[in-house]
Amino acid sequence: MIVPMKKSTIFVQPHKTETATRALAELGLLHPELTVSTNSSLDKIKNEISRTEIAISLLPRVDGMLTPPAVDQAEMSFVLEKVLKTADELQKLREEQDLLVQEVSRVSSWGNFDPDTLSYLHDHQIYAFLVQLTKAQYDAASKTLKFIRLFTQKNEIRGLAICHKTNELDELGIEAFVLPALSLEAMEKKIQEIQGQIEHIHQHIEELKEERVVLDAYLETLQEAVKHQLVQDSMADYEVAAVISGYIPAAEEGKLKGLAKKQGWGLLSKDPDDEDQVPTLTKNPRAIRIIQPVFNLLATVPGYREKDISLWFLLFFTIFFAMIIGDAAYGVILLSLSIFLGVKQKRAKGSVHDGILLLGVLSASTVVWGAITGNWFGYEAIGKLPGFRSLIIPGLDSFTPQSATVVQFMCFVIGTSHIGLAHTLQIIEKLKHRLVFKALAQIGWLVTVLGLYYLVLNVVIDPIRYPIPDYALSMIIGGMGIVFLFENQEGDGFFKGIGRSLGGLIPTALSGVSSFSDIISYIRLFAVGLSGIEIAKSFNGMAEDMFGSGIGGIIAGVLVVVFGHTLNLAMAGLSVVVHGVRLNMLEFSSHVGNEWSGFSYEPFQKKVVTQ
Repeated sequence: MIVPMKKSTIFVQPHKTETATRALAELGLLHPELTVSTNSSLDKIKNEISRTEIAISLLPRVDGMLTPPAVDQAEMSFVLEKVLKTADELQKLREEQDLLVQEVSRVSSWGNFDPDTLSYLHDHQIYAFLVQLTKAQYDAASKTLKFIRLFTQKNEIRGLAICHKTNELDELGIEAFVLPALSLEAMEKKIQEIQGQIEHIHQHIEELKEERVVLDAYLETLQEAVKHQLVQDSMADYEVAAVISGYIPAAEEGKLKGLAKKQGWGLLSKDPDDEDQVPTLTKNPRAIRIIQPVFNLLATVPGYREKDISLWFLLFFTIFFAMIIGDAAYGVILLSLSIFLGVKQKRAKGSVHDGILLLGVLSASTVVWGAITGNWFGYEAIGKLPGFRSLIIPGLDSFTPQSATVVQFMCFVIGTSHIGLAHTLQIIEKLKHRLVFKALAQIGWLVTVLGLYYLVLNVVIDPIRYPIPDYALSMIIGGMGIVFLFENQEGDGFFKGIGRSLGGLIPTALSGVSSFSDIISYIRLFAVGLSGIEIAKSFNGMAEDMFGSGIGGIIAGVLVVVFGHTLNLAMAGLSVVVHGVRLNMLEFSSHVGNEWSGFSYEPFQKKVVTQ
């Protein structure tokens, strides 16, 4: 369920904003409405956060290291500077090494020579330059210059030009080779020295990895400092009082009242207005809450005034997961993995993460579906073994032709039930708020969806086996008629509402078509499940052909089976995200009225204890 919120406005004396901010952090219940801050101290903190994040990124992670309960501020700053200084040294060495490598690449074709020799000659008015000339340039230059030919490479002549003056080459349009600062041998030696220094620094960084726990703690204190500053800066100063507003769970309102009384604050609490941007806090029993990791992964939050569909999402997602994965053996593998991870985490932390519990539920449902459809690694013979055979429901046997029609039928039953449930929830919600006309419109949509179910069976599966009954057409026409009459009623006159419906006739008709396509969309459960079986059968067939080719063939066959089923399971997992999640997040959510426009309730609270 979505927890009801209260909007609380707090009034404090202007000179007590710092004290009030600390008190609210200690309370840890208010989700404040923050304003944009231009405080210079806030910029300094953010800059320090950036430097700390850079330092943390340089250090390797150490498993099992926890943030200490108390962290010395001076120690954290010292560690940060030490790490950043080391990183700066490493960066400078890498830049120097890169420049030397580039210079070696430029000079290496000339061989090893000492540039100081040419500098010595220049100091004694002997203007010798290394040059690289074309044949034409060489012929022209050799008439006026003394040229010592060193070697020829392709169509280029390299050598030493002896000039009468320093700018003689410029007058001839010849560019002298820029001398390096060091000889080739010296540069290569220098590169090796720098590489040794870099390796030494890497060893030092490895030794510093245990400091990461301090920097992690420092980063958290800085992030809290930002929140603290933002909250304090958001206290609007009206001379007589500083004011800040925020949201608090209605059940916790008494704690804020008690704090306000103790601190001598003014406090105004009320239900949020329709225009208020209220954060969303969902609270469900553990059995339902296990679906939350999926919402976290998708970064989706229902709006405060939307519906918490966690229960229905979990129920139908479990069905979708089982039908898409479809293989009992895959389910056993996933179930074994969830049990292993659960036991390991229980021993290490005393509790099991919701995601692991969810995986256990999903994999167990997959085992059940795979068993009743006789699908074990896509190999029919396994399902026919004693014990396994008795679990198969004949009409659902994956290896019989008639099962395709039965599963398609089930898909449309599930789809109609899913979408019908969405409109039923809408009806209950509208009646709860005494929106009778809106509830009637949702009844119209429900009737329409139930009528469209027969049309889908007729169009998609078999028009002879599933003829459209007369009452189905009456349900579609009658349901859309009810929608037309009541969906746009706003309490300002019945005929005005009908007028609005006439204006929106085309969008309403398109919504009816969309409901038809939404039901058809559930056929993807059959299609994706079938593709998984066919892929598994293909790999099995390839392996069987190899098994008759001796030991080498058996080994190759085993590798094909392992690779094939691993790939198939990975693709099925991806399909769950693409299709199983979609049916809940798009088809169901659009009919239930959820746009997932919310943002999470994040109370301002103090987490880090500093000393």
